[in-house]
Amino acid sequence: MTASNKNLIFTVTHGRTGTTFLTEIFRLFDDTRSLHEPEPNYATVFPLVKEDPERAITFLEKKIDHINGYPEGHYVETSNVFGKGFLIPLLRLGIMPGLLLLNRDFRKTASSLFERGSTPMRTQRGRHFSADPRVPGSLPIHEPESLTDYQLCYWGVLDSYARQIQAASVYDNEGGKYRWLTANDFHDFDNVMEIGGFFGLSVSDREVAEKHHKEIASLHHNPNKVKGRDPEALSFLDEEAEVLNRVAFFDPVFVKKALDSLFLDDDVKKVFR
Repeated sequence: MTASNKNLIFTVTHGRTGTTFLTEIFRLFDDTRSLHEPEPNYATVFPLVKEDPERAITFLEKKIDHINGYPEGHYVETSNVFGKGFLIPLLRLGIMPGLLLLNRDFRKTASSLFERGSTPMRTQRGRHFSADPRVPGSLPIHEPESLTDYQLCYWGVLDSYARQIQAASVYDNEGGKYRWLTANDFHDFDNVMEIGGFFGLSVSDREVAEKHHKEIASLHHNPNKVKGRDPEALSFLDEEAEVLNRVAFFDPVFVKKALDSLFLDDDVKKVFR
């Protein structure tokens, strides 16, 4: 049976939420290997996993063996693909990593995805990095093929939020460690130290770590360098409300939780109140 000899910490998020920033932040801690999208890369095999979820088991067995080969005792990986098709298979293998449930304003996240052309089920980047509404286990939505590209990006963000809620429920029942977070939580050094301590991480030289943290926090990590599409002309309220409406026919409980979240714009909430 596959087992890990590391303290594993992974993210469940959509991406465009600050994952590259977190990668650098977790490198502050002692005896910690912190990586973003290393090989073996979830994104490479993700299209095949969506076709056959059993492929996730084979991939994870190789992945864990690879991670076990690192010398550090703690392993952090911030790939946003992990939570979209690999968390549940990993739990089935008997491995329960610590989880960072990372969020950002839904509209800003979806707009960033739209700008870079990362559309679920339609573009190459979207197929490798986003879930697919036609695949079992994804957030159900009526007639996904008729959604606009922006609506599919927005659906992808909601899908990741639904997976976070599912993960939190599983971990509450099984005693796993997780935290709801945003990138802003990592701009305060004391908060970073508290979060790291929660997951079993520490620093031996706090002064050096604080200086390095200040340098990391001053940078803009992984901006959209090439904007393929301009979201300015989009009718956000109408498009987002339609996505929520189509999801509500299948999962009204989730829609209520999305409306109650801090990440959904107030104008959209008013439509549904």
